[in-house]
Amino acid sequence: MKNRLLYLSLNLCSILLLIYTLRSKTKKVNKKYFWPLYFAFTGLNYFFEFFVLVIGKAYEYDPKILKKQYFDSIFGSTVSQLFVVPTISLFMNMFQLKTRWPTFFSLLLSLGIESFFVKQKIFKLNWWATPYTTVGLQLFYVIAKYWTIQVTEKKNRVFEVLTVFFSVFVCYSTMNFLHVSLFRTCFFNVPLFKNRYRSHVTLSTLYSGLSSIFFVVAILKNIKRRATITVVSFILLETLLIKAKVIKIYSYPAFYTASLVTKVASMAIGKFIHQKLYENNGSTALDCDKKEEMLV
Repeated sequence: MKNRLLYLSLNLCSILLLIYTLRSKTKKVNKKYFWPLYFAFTGLNYFFEFFVLVIGKAYEYDPKILKKQYFDSIFGSTVSQLFVVPTISLFMNMFQLKTRWPTFFSLLLSLGIESFFVKQKIFKLNWWATPYTTVGLQLFYVIAKYWTIQVTEKKNRVFEVLTVFFSVFVCYSTMNFLHVSLFRTCFFNVPLFKNRYRSHVTLSTLYSGLSSIFFVVAILKNIKRRATITVVSFILLETLLIKAKVIKIYSYPAFYTASLVTKVASMAIGKFIHQKLYENNGSTALDCDKKEEMLV
């Protein structure tokens, strides 16, 4: 109960900061970039956590929210990377805070909150060390600042496309994890590691990344038929994986419903972020080809 309360309190504070940043009046960075930057920063965190937490087993979370220990750890990571770090990055970039603030927040999250969570056994370090967190956060804030400049000022095509990709990937991978961990819809049945839950999360993340690439292509082409074909194609692919016993199904109605909702929601989020970038940039590399728009 203590772990759950402390962990959820931290994330509640992050959500409140996110709302404050969204509702505050600042013209330093166009508010239309709020959601594109939020998903970009979250996606960067997801990418980092996949290699450090899932592959590298650097540390573990123990918020005591889910019954399965590994899923509980991944849930702790997912919520933290969804709210805590990207929210602080967004707050600093929206208000263009001076260089001392990234240092302050890095020390607060690492030497302050992380150290406290380790003592409270909410967070367990394996080969990771708190100074790594301090340095990692500082580096992330630098990357976030650079990303903001590339998207809001330079209108860099590569960063725009990556931002759309991360928006799809964050939605897809998060919903994939939640419908499995909360509703037990399906399970990847390939033993990559001794811990079968770790194997599932690894394969699910890779699958989410692959799906997101094809979804982004459909979004950038802006052809409804292509989006529909992409969604249907991946549902058919999953059906083949089920028949090949790569994916184990616990409830077919629940699985196909969750799968369809995940894909449609991810496509919608990606299209929303694409439109936000298009609104801000006018005619950019993300602008849809008029001939393709006529085919809709």
